[in-house]
Amino acid sequence: MTGTVRRMAALVAISGLLVACSSSGPSSGPISATEKEWEIHLSSTNFKAGAITINITNNGDKQHEFIIRKTALQSDSLPKNADGEVIEDDPQLTEVGPPSEVGEIDAGTSNRTITVTLQPGHYVIFCNLHVDTLLHYQKGMHVDVTVT
Repeated sequence: MTGTVRRMAALVAISGLLVACSSSGPSSGPISATEKEWEIHLSSTNFKAGAITINITNNGDKQHEFIIRKTALQSDSLPKNADGEVIEDDPQLTEVGPPSEVGEIDAGTSNRTITVTLQPGHYVIFCNLHVDTLLHYQKGMHVDVTVT
């Protein structure tokens, strides 16, 4: 094999590895989740069906929670009660567990984890805390997730 052919073969192999590593397909986990005022950020919003572990960090100044529900509704359109809180047991929202949520995630916490088994479909992850007049969900703490 000549030097040029070897270099070409090496470049083809490296290109294949780069494509495989940069795939934007569904993630089988673990997923990293970061909460802070007023957002939830996930390392991926496209999961593979099955058991998935989500590692949760609260980088905010306030306590948060992490709730997962299967629903056909978009994350900004969940049913709310008169106080503006999401009605977590509404028939349009299906619990995924147990467990289906992690509560009381203190500010600065980086060691909270949830493992859930998800079927294909649409899910919403949100914080539903209501402290005084502050509604975390309504401030934007929600995200849509697709499971394939």
